[in-house]
Amino acid sequence: MLMEIRGTRLYVDQRGPKDAPALLFLHGGPGSGTYDFLSFQGDALSRHLHLIAVDQRGVQHSDPLEGEVTEQDLVADFEAVRQALGISTWSLLGHSFGGRLALRYAVLHPAIVERVIFENPAWDFELVTRTLVQAGLPLLRELGLDDGVEELLDNHGPMTVALWQERISAMHRLGDRRMEIYYGPNSKDLKLPADELPDEIQSRAGRFAESIIHSPGFLESLLPLLSQVPQAALLIKGGYDPVTSPTEITRFQQDVRNGCYRYFEAAGHFVHAEAADAYTSLVTSFVLDR
Repeated sequence: MLMEIRGTRLYVDQRGPKDAPALLFLHGGPGSGTYDFLSFQGDALSRHLHLIAVDQRGVQHSDPLEGEVTEQDLVADFEAVRQALGISTWSLLGHSFGGRLALRYAVLHPAIVERVIFENPAWDFELVTRTLVQAGLPLLRELGLDDGVEELLDNHGPMTVALWQERISAMHRLGDRRMEIYYGPNSKDLKLPADELPDEIQSRAGRFAESIIHSPGFLESLLPLLSQVPQAALLIKGGYDPVTSPTEITRFQQDVRNGCYRYFEAAGHFVHAEAADAYTSLVTSFVLDR
């Protein structure tokens, strides 16, 4: 359904028993939307949880973006959704870029967030884009598209919009083969259902991304916030994921006081799709504190 939230309409999908523990899913991208995640996990997670998924403002089935958007806007939107739905507390599940939003929200609203789950999160974009380019370099070399890419890896920051754009542009040289680096070896035939959505819906991701990468705070490393996470936290990492860097994993293990780490060796960036049953079981058990 579309909900009037802070001057726009957000698409909010609710599933499962309303009296079950609530779990908010925060999608990645930036600008990916909830359609794919719900296709793989919506019905499964909602068997025992009250699952809420929100297309961020301007994304997918929410109203097109008007004006600009920041990460702080998105966190405020989620909090407004919670209040509108009458949910007292909930847990968070952030995938990729959504892991940044989950971290911000968990630290800002410690009394509201019960537990927090991060799936292949992007907390530090200098580290994340470096890891991404390193993962793509063998395929770029194979295709003869690696000109200047090693120089991008020699640049150790500080992170800037220009460096973000250069590294992401290098990965876009792969064209239709770019998504290969996001999957584990057993998932090469995986299809993301959102690819079949109308072009007008899919195109909203570009407008959203262009706005948020220029927004205050987007390039800020959120690693210092990990030590401020008071909730029980779970980090899910795919063995072939090209996003979350080893440094980010180490910082989570060192700094989060009540954290646990689960590694899916054969999966890539989309553990929720590549190891769907095990993922459902893990997330459900963690939220229910079994």
